[in-house]
Amino acid sequence: MWTTHPGDSLQTISSTLVIIQVFPPKTCAQFESIANRNLLSVNTLLRRNTDLSKIAWEVIKIFELNLRWHLDHVMSDFLNNPNWSQESKIFIPMHLSRRPQISKKYQVVGLGFLCLLFSDRYHKTLWVPCLKDSIPSWMKTRRELHSRFLRLVQVRNRIAHHEIIYNYPLIEIIEFAQELLVDINECAAEEIRKGNYTEKINKIRLGSGGGI
Repeated sequence: MWTTHPGDSLQTISSTLVIIQVFPPKTCAQFESIANRNLLSVNTLLRRNTDLSKIAWEVIKIFELNLRWHLDHVMSDFLNNPNWSQESKIFIPMHLSRRPQISKKYQVVGLGFLCLLFSDRYHKTLWVPCLKDSIPSWMKTRRELHSRFLRLVQVRNRIAHHEIIYNYPLIEIIEFAQELLVDINECAAEEIRKGNYTEKINKIRLGSGGGI
């Protein structure tokens, strides 16, 4: 139940090292550019990026599973509709169309769709009457929450497509996941805290030249 991405495994992430030679020239040039800015060889960059991806993916899986469970219960109760994600009275057509067109038996609410719930568009309809009270420990603004959530989704998508996340703010993203999970599942938040991910990330990055 922890997995949230079809084909998820450490092997698929690690395959980036194997298939680098078949990437288009433009993609290879991007790898080289990022490696040069960090004073690394391409192989070292990809090796470190793979290790960072494993760490970030582990946290994001915990975050996504628990957040989806939490919001499903909160939204179902608020709208009195177990199929709340298709509620046309709340969601604009453009957002409804982003839901996957697959059998309801296999359908889940994606992380990107969940992120939309905290956007400006749903401030009055969802945040104020429903979502804000469901995460009382969050003391910052909704916009700050949405902004940090977007960064997490971006990193999640880049990992899923075996892209470079080496210079992304991974520590801040992990701290955000832990902070939001405090009200949702304290055990999950504690699991992330005990994972000591900040130390692991800093250890992997040790010796790089920095830069974006």
